[in-house]
This record gives sequence, structure tokens and C-alpha cells, in this order.
Amino acid sequence: MKRTSIFIIIIGVAITIACLVYFKPMLNPVDSDTMTVTSHGVKTSEWPLFIGLLTTFVGVCFYFIGASEDKKAKK
Repeated sequence: MKRTSIFIIIIGVAITIACLVYFKPMLNPVDSDTMTVTSHGVKTSEWPLFIGLLTTFVGVCFYFIGASEDKKAKK
């Protein structure tokens, strides 16, 4: 379980870093709200960044659950 959770954490961090590099927030002057814009100028949603953060969080949760189960098994 720990190996899988570390793999999930690495994937989540990689997705998050890739999204932070590729997607840039830009202020929309019409409705004064930030929008995510790709390097090609296309407006996109922030779902990839959200998925990266969620994947990292799930990996961290699995890691701590696996660590607590290992402590229980040793007792």
C-alpha cells in the first residue's frame, strides 16, 4: 500500500507542476474574474490542476492509512 501511495503522490505532484507551468491565470476585464488560459491563448477550466491536487491528497491519505495499519500489525 505504501508503494502504491508513493506512486500516486508522484503522479499527483507531476500533474500539478505541469498544470502550473502550462496554464496561466489571466484577468478577464469583462467580468473581473480570473480565467485559466493556455500558452496558446485558449480559455480552459482548472480541472487538470484540481485533479492533480486531489490525486496528491489521496496518495497522502493512503500513505498515512498504510503507515497506521503497519503499526497495528506489529503490535
